[in-house]
Amino acid sequence: MKSSKRETIFVVEDDILYLNLIKKELEKLGYENVIAFSSGTEALQNLNTKPDIALLDYFLEKDLTGMDILKKIRKRWPDTQTVFLTASDDVNIAVDTMRNGAYDYIVKGDTAFIRIRHLLKKISEINEQKAKSRSIIRFQIYIIIAIILLSVFGILFYHYYFIKG
Repeated sequence: MKSSKRETIFVVEDDILYLNLIKKELEKLGYENVIAFSSGTEALQNLNTKPDIALLDYFLEKDLTGMDILKKIRKRWPDTQTVFLTASDDVNIAVDTMRNGAYDYIVKGDTAFIRIRHLLKKISEINEQKAKSRSIIRFQIYIIIAIILLSVFGILFYHYYFIKG
């Protein structure tokens, strides 16, 4: 039985057949919130739907490059993990994408879906760990606030009953 996965995944790919194939494969893996875009402009118009993960084609035919989209996503949602999925195996492009904040770079081919599956699992684990860390920090802040409030009330109580008494 596949488990459902709640991460919102943007897939930006100008090859409609490949776009639909990726979307169907991700849904088979249990991802419920896969949003597919055939152009960069369309993806950017929907950035208000915060993606947890973005799979981007580097070379988009119509308008923007995947790098343009990466930069806009990183600016608006720095925690979004971005993976490039492209036909180009140019090392310089791969290095450039990673330098600009991409999580990884996958060359389309026979093993692409296997790599996507493993990367998404890793990214999900990282996101889950970050969420736990944020919860712990939030809890610690609440405890500190409670201690401060109790101290202030204690001081006020002492002042009111014993000094003004």
